[in-house]
Amino acid sequence: MGIINKKNVAIGLFFLLSAFYLLYVSLAYPYIGIETEEQSGEVKIAALENQGWAIRNELPLGSKVTAINDKPPLQHYTVNLNGEIEKIQTLTIEYEGEKVQFDNIEGLSLQHWLLYIMMPVLFFIIIVAIAYTLYNRKKSRYSSNLLILFFMTIALGLMTNSGAIRNDLYATFLNVTLFLFAPVILIHFLYAYFHEFSVKWFSKYIYFVLYVIVSVVSAAEAYFLLNLHYPLFMDRLPNVLLFFLIIFSLGLILTGYYKYKTTPYGPMFKYINFGMSVAFLPYIFFYLIPSLVLGQQIIPLDVAAIFAFALPITFVYMVTRQRLMDITFVMGRLRYYTVISFLPSVLLLVVGSFMVEQIFPAIKLAQLYLFIHIVLILFLMIKETLDFRLQRRLIAAKYSYQDSMHRMSQDMKKETNVVDLLKRLRYELKNVLNVKEVYVYSKHLKSPTYCVYREVPEHLLKHVTVVLQESHSEIGKLIETEEGFGIVVGHSLHKVTMVWCTGKKDFTTLNRDEKTYLQTVAHNTNIALENLALIEDLVKELKELKNDDHNQQYPTWLSRLLFTIAENQRKQLSIDIHDTVLQEQLYLYRKVDDLLQNRPFANDSLKAELMMFKESLLDSIHLTRETCNELRPAFIEELGLVQSLRNLIQQYQLRSNFTVYFDDQYFNVELDQERILAIYRIVQELLSNAMKHSEAKVVKLRLFNDGNRVHLYYSDNGIGMDYSIQKDLFSHFGLSGIEQRVNGLYGKMNVETAPGAGFRMEVTIPQVTVQKGVMI
Repeated sequence: MGIINKKNVAIGLFFLLSAFYLLYVSLAYPYIGIETEEQSGEVKIAALENQGWAIRNELPLGSKVTAINDKPPLQHYTVNLNGEIEKIQTLTIEYEGEKVQFDNIEGLSLQHWLLYIMMPVLFFIIIVAIAYTLYNRKKSRYSSNLLILFFMTIALGLMTNSGAIRNDLYATFLNVTLFLFAPVILIHFLYAYFHEFSVKWFSKYIYFVLYVIVSVVSAAEAYFLLNLHYPLFMDRLPNVLLFFLIIFSLGLILTGYYKYKTTPYGPMFKYINFGMSVAFLPYIFFYLIPSLVLGQQIIPLDVAAIFAFALPITFVYMVTRQRLMDITFVMGRLRYYTVISFLPSVLLLVVGSFMVEQIFPAIKLAQLYLFIHIVLILFLMIKETLDFRLQRRLIAAKYSYQDSMHRMSQDMKKETNVVDLLKRLRYELKNVLNVKEVYVYSKHLKSPTYCVYREVPEHLLKHVTVVLQESHSEIGKLIETEEGFGIVVGHSLHKVTMVWCTGKKDFTTLNRDEKTYLQTVAHNTNIALENLALIEDLVKELKELKNDDHNQQYPTWLSRLLFTIAENQRKQLSIDIHDTVLQEQLYLYRKVDDLLQNRPFANDSLKAELMMFKESLLDSIHLTRETCNELRPAFIEELGLVQSLRNLIQQYQLRSNFTVYFDDQYFNVELDQERILAIYRIVQELLSNAMKHSEAKVVKLRLFNDGNRVHLYYSDNGIGMDYSIQKDLFSHFGLSGIEQRVNGLYGKMNVETAPGAGFRMEVTIPQVTVQKGVMI
């Protein structure tokens, strides 16, 4: 829970007391909505605002205001401040020589209640709940406190709108101050939050300077309000500064995104940018800029304020969810719907304007267009969601193309030859598309030769041949004629495979979904046919290798595959022996040791036999451990290649008569596990051969890297061998396995040996290093 201190309590009381005061102002004083102008010392009604009491009571424009609260109108502070009439109980006007007095002015429109009172209050309550949750559930961090302060500033700022339009001095001051400070607090939060992740892309002095600028403007606002003198430039200065602050904060987020978009923090920047855009851009483009340029707004302030809900929703979603929604997909769909909705929105607006036969102002047309465009975008998004959720339930399973594709993909995995695969395709198309008949055949591209998988009428073959000659026969090409429709599902250098349907039973043409389904089926079938062809070629190649007694070298891919399978089997066998046989031997060893230590023996010969049995068990345990270690070297991934080779050499020197000199001085790369294990196995095989056959006294090993290659040199002073009988030597002394390992890694192997001249081998393997988890 966050630490409760006097500062937090004071800030919390400020927000709560201010909110209660603003709510009181909104309820105690109705929104009048009268703009006045002074003419020759007289105050006259110049304009009436929407949602105000005056427009509901149809006060005539040009009326002379004779009294406000039974006093001269120029003595009322709102008239002197900005020429508006607000916060009154009584009003007397004169129109065409007749005086009218309004007493006990009260009442609010339903729209004003909802947009200026109910929604801001509800938003403030939600923000208080969110702030309380964050304050109690998260650790007390500076950035979380700033986020809470930002939320509260926005929420209280929305509540000030109702008091500001009533010309309440405190509400007007808070309205300007809070909305100016909110972007600066957000920038401060971004700096503190990402600083906790050691992410920094702008200086802290930026928000220091912005705090000073906003404080100066807020102080000027307070000075002019207290003196009831509001100069003309102050009407625009806060709006211009707010526009700059919002654009600047969006620019900072975009800069951070482009700098860190390839890092794990990229989605965070994208979410923040999306939330800020939804919250602020409607206010900027539809309220602030039109107000500054045209003096009118496309959307009122209360509607623009609704978009502020996007900010807390965005940040709370980021804080509470472990996995974030794919915002790139959402933004892409939103852009797509915005583009395709543009022309229909314009057409609807034009047609509607002609039908109404009324000339609308430009602002009203812009409002109508914006409303139509947003409704169309929402409609398309809701439609896509409903299509995904309800389409499978509402459409019969027989005609559900998604289910059909799922069935076909499952069945295609089971087929092992082309005939059965095409037979399955024919059956599925006939049932799903409800066609009369389905034919599948292949045609040779350079001769009039056909391969039919079921008898095809001759006239149909001729018809389709003519059609294919007139069009391109690429995969997924859909052909529709009076004889039916077909699609190309296979294409190679020599033949094209075609599926032809003689038409639907209900005599209708293919609709859009059916065409898309057929094209998808064609592409999937082509992939399956190509895979079957590759499998057939692979089987043929393996058969040729089996029958070729002169070829001792396997293809590279086959060598790597076989050794990978062998190593996996070795690993699994090592685990099985360790977890079963070895554990049972250890259990028996402990039992025998317990008998010898804790049981008295009357017969010494029995005790001696048990001692011998115990020693035999110990030898067996040691042998089992060595077997496990040879099957899968212990901790080779953790120790690395060099240390694993040193351990291996030490083991062989303990049970052999030769001395091994190992030089790894110039080996300084980190290889991938496949190459580490291959070099380890090569050294293991060479040392094993030296111990069994070489009768050597000295064995030398040298491992180093040069450029992008790894070199392994082996030499001994043993008896050597006759290298002219290479095939038999490779088979008997394990050199074939070494050669296949080297070949599988695209390496080279060179052997030099002769009777009485020792044995030398050089192995060169292309270097594949691993740096920070990335293979290079």
